[in-house]
Formats: sequence, structure tokens, C-alpha cells
Amino acid sequence: MYQKMHNSMCISKLIPWDLIENSQNCLPVEMKIHLTAIITRLKSFNENKMDLSKKWVESSLILIEACLDRTWEILNSGYWQSVPINHRYCYSLCTILKTILLEFQYDDHEVTKNINLLKVMVQEIDKGILLGAPLPNMPCLLPTIAAKLNKCCTSKSLGTSTLKELVINSENLLDSTLPGFSEICCYNEPSMELFYREIFMPKVPALLKGCIKHWKALERWQDLNYLSSIAGNRTVPIEIGSRYTNDDWTQQLLSFSEFLQKHILEKRNEVGYLAQHQLFEQIPELKDDFMVPEYCSFTDNDEVESPDINAWFGPSGTVSPLHFDPKNNLLCQVFGYKRIILYHPKDSPNLYPYDTRLLNNTAQVDPMNPNYNTWPNFIKAKGLVGYLKPGEMLYIPPTWWHHVTSLTPSFSISFWWA
Repeated sequence: MYQKMHNSMCISKLIPWDLIENSQNCLPVEMKIHLTAIITRLKSFNENKMDLSKKWVESSLILIEACLDRTWEILNSGYWQSVPINHRYCYSLCTILKTILLEFQYDDHEVTKNINLLKVMVQEIDKGILLGAPLPNMPCLLPTIAAKLNKCCTSKSLGTSTLKELVINSENLLDSTLPGFSEICCYNEPSMELFYREIFMPKVPALLKGCIKHWKALERWQDLNYLSSIAGNRTVPIEIGSRYTNDDWTQQLLSFSEFLQKHILEKRNEVGYLAQHQLFEQIPELKDDFMVPEYCSFTDNDEVESPDINAWFGPSGTVSPLHFDPKNNLLCQVFGYKRIILYHPKDSPNLYPYDTRLLNNTAQVDPMNPNYNTWPNFIKAKGLVGYLKPGEMLYIPPTWWHHVTSLTPSFSISFWWA
């Protein structure tokens, strides 16, 4: 019998059980029937009103696993946008309950077993963050649990202590000029007024220098052991393949430390890219190292919204094919070097966008290796080119086409807003 909480993380103590009970109203009916009894019993146990048997814990884990499997099938049955939100809530809640039940396997006398168990628990919560949805009235619960668990997991020290060791002769990469391109206009610490008048309102791309020099991330994130200590055991989605338009492109879930070792520190034929991921919602501890640029306070409508913040972290050779986004974009370079090629929205007919639903914002033509026989009108397109260095950021107006290549290992943060 489990008569009191064991000497572990006590995840159940972090749970607002009254809110968890209320969240059952958001679940699919077929799942609610199975989960209600487990929630009620775990709440009573947490309040020291009843004991739990090992047999009940084991049978409840089996039931939770079945609910996760069923929900996983629904999450992967069609377009992600069309997945009912109550099934995503269900997946999040199931990962929480599974983690609480797994904690009963913690044994104070078996260090190795406990470390492995904690990593499994962190992995389960991360799956809830990545595949589920923040539970109503407690949107930060899963990241809070994951952060607490992660602090108890030791991250293995990496062989390379700083990214500077990987970025060699980077300045030579920026000397080459591309024929037929114009340079992106450059500004040094533009005032809010100047940015609004000369860049934001006329929707002109601009390279901005000196605007994020106060970010702690510029120095801290060059230390890969620092990143690993915060995020090493966390599960993140990695794109495999140099660009998402390739036939062999795929995605994998890896631990952050595994990603660092396999795709940043080691030279591999396959390219792994942590791309367009809301890493800082998943691991909010990293938010302390940067700030949202003030330029994001300007808006094209009457409402000021918080920007969508995405991480882009990968080795040399990652490519974002020529594409456009519907929102304003500030692409901020934390470390490494990138080449950016831009085209005005008026050039869209000359760039040959795909006519498929998923890729209609992506061009078929490759500006670095154009086939004029296949894409004859591309010769009419007039491109801009610029090189993004550490501590710089690039303003990309809505619907401007952009092609991005990492010339070295690189970490960027993008801020998208309307």
C-alpha cells in the first residue's frame, strides 16, 4: 500500500486538484468515463483521505496508456487544425495523470533507476505540451511540472564547451556577393519613430544592428552546456533533412541533449533542425535570457497582440526554402551567421509558388540554383540579399518572400505579429 507520499518530487502536490476535476468537463465523453475515477482517487490520496494499492496504480497506468493510445490515433487522423480541442485537452491531462502514477515507482535506494524514471516522466509531460493543449485555467501547469522534474535530472556534460569552437573563419563566409542582387537597407539602433516611419509603415525590409545587444542569450547560449543544463532532458521536435520541400524530409522527437550531440557537435550527412518551434512556451526558463523587441508594439490593426515567438536552431547547411509569411517578422540572430534572400510580393508570379494547399506559400524555384528552362520568368525577379550576424535582426514585412541559409551553426528567434 502507498500510505504517504514518498521522498521524491511529489508531483501531485503541484496539481490544483479542484481545477483538474473541473477540467473533466472539457474531455470527450468516452474518455471522461474512464478518467473520472482515477482523478477522484488520486485527489483523495493527496488529501490523505485514502491509501492506494500497487495493483490499483498498475491497472490505472494501463488504463491511462489505453486512453493515450486512443487519443493519439485521433490526433493523427487528419489535418492538425481540424483535431477537436477536447481531444488535445485529454492528451495533456492523461500525461499528467500518467506522470503522477509513474512517480509511485520512485525508489530512494536506486539512484540509476530514479534518474531513468525522471527522464521518462519529463518525456511524458513534454509529449503533453507538444501534442496536447494547455488546460483551461491552468495553462502553465505542464511546463511547471516539466521544469521541476528536469531540475532533478543530471545532464551529461558535452565535449565542446562553447559554440565559438564550432564557428571558424565565419567572416570569410560573408565576403561573397551574389550577382544581380541589391543589398538590404541597414540601420544602426533606429529609434521607434524612425522604425515606424521609414520601415514599418512602408513595409520595407531592413537589417537592424545594435538593438538586442542587451540580451543575455548572446553570451549565455554560446555555452552549449548552459543550454543542456536547462533543456537537456526535454523532448523537442527535430526536422530531418536540409529543407522541408525535399522528398526525404521527416520529423523526429529527440531529447535536446541528443539533438545537440547528433546534429550540432557531430558532422553528419543528415541535417537536423529545430525549426519554427515554440521552445520558449515549452521551456519558459529560457525567456529570462531575451526580451520581445519594442518594435513589435506597432500594429497593422487596432489590437496589440503578443507576438508568436519561435526558435530556429541547427547546424550549418539548414535551408528555409523561398516562402512568405502573412505576418510581420523580426528575425533575431543569437549566434551564428545566416544569408537571407528577399523578394517583393509583386514578384510572386515570377517565383512559381506551389499550387498545393500545404505549400502555396512556398516557391518552386531555388534562387541559389535557378533552372531558367523550367522557370523562365524567374529572370524577371529582383532580389535583395543580406547577411545576419550575431546580435542583429532583420525586419521582414508580411508576404515578402524570403530564403534563409545557415552558413554556420546558428540559433535565431523570430517574432511574428499582425
